[in-house]
Amino acid sequence: MPSGPDVPLASKLALLLRRKTEADGKTPSTRALAAATAERPGERPAMTHQVVNDLLNGVKSNPSISQLRGLARAFDCPVAFLLPSYNGLTSLSVYEEQQDAREALRLVHDLGEAGAAELLEAAREIRLRHGRTDLTVPEVPEPMPSAAEPPRPGRRRRLSFTEAAERAVSDLEGT
Repeated sequence: MPSGPDVPLASKLALLLRRKTEADGKTPSTRALAAATAERPGERPAMTHQVVNDLLNGVKSNPSISQLRGLARAFDCPVAFLLPSYNGLTSLSVYEEQQDAREALRLVHDLGEAGAAELLEAAREIRLRHGRTDLTVPEVPEPMPSAAEPPRPGRRRRLSFTEAAERAVSDLEGT
């Protein structure tokens, strides 16, 4: 798994928070994130919203394993990404979500560097066959764009005195 320089947990959480937008295009509140740390909806969360806030702001940087699992649920990411030195969200997600990828790594385990190089070359050839000419895959994939909700019908916003006067004039003049 990719490792690299230590990226602080708060930075990783900030990145994940930017990727996690709600239907209205806003990022979720710390209360919503805390509620999402529960194992099942409606159950007790793994942490309070204050702990989530402290982790996001870097005040706390060493959560317990149950809190890490809860954060991974809330942000929909592999737990390993939240650990120090593991920065490749793309590869960790593939490893966690695809049984065949884990099997490929298991099979190359005792083949050493030569086996890993062959696997890498085969993966590049497969990408080319599938029309993926860009061989650089980002460590953190771009988030899927959220579909904007159409505006809901409802009360019109309150007009300022000037706006109300202008509207009245235009209504009277028929324009």
